[in-house]
Amino acid sequence: MANTFYIVRHGQTNWNILGKTQGHGNSDLTQKGEEQAFELAKAIKEYPIDYIYSSDLGRAVQTAEIVGDQIGVKVNQTKSLREMGFGDWEGLLIDEIKKNHAKTYETWRNQPHLADIPNGETLHIIKDRVDAFIKELNEKYDNKHILLVSHSVTVRVMLLSFLNSGMENIYR
Repeated sequence: MANTFYIVRHGQTNWNILGKTQGHGNSDLTQKGEEQAFELAKAIKEYPIDYIYSSDLGRAVQTAEIVGDQIGVKVNQTKSLREMGFGDWEGLLIDEIKKNHAKTYETWRNQPHLADIPNGETLHIIKDRVDAFIKELNEKYDNKHILLVSHSVTVRVMLLSFLNSGMENIYR
C-alpha cells in the first residue's frame, strides 16, 4: 500500500498582506490566516489523518497547531518542509527586488529553475530536501494519511516532483 498525503499551505500572514518576501523569515498569521486554519480543520475532519508534519517556521506551525488541536493530532515540526530560503530577498517587496535585483528577478520569473538568488536556495535544493523527506515518510509509514503543512514554493515543488515534472513549471 501507499501513504496518502494532504498538502496545504499556511494561512495568510502579515507579510503576505504587505507583499513582502518571507522565505525563512517569519510573519505571524493574520486573523484571516487563523480563520483559514480553523476552516481547514473543519474540512480535514472528514479524512482519517494519522499524522501532521509541519514546517518548523512559525506561520506553518501556527496553522498546523490550530488544525491539530481541532482534530486531536500532534504536530511534528521539520525543517524539511521549510519555505525556500530567499536570501537577500527576504523581507523585501517585489518592487524592491525588481529594482535592486533586476537580472536575477527576471530569471526567477522566466526560468525559475535557473535562478540563483544571492544567499538563497535554488528550486533544486528544495526538491532534493522534499524528495528525501517524502521518501523517509514512505519508509517509516505504510497506508497512513499524513497532513503536510508547508509554504507556497515548497508545495509547488512537491507537487511538481510527485508529477515527475521539471522545476521550470513552477508557475504552471
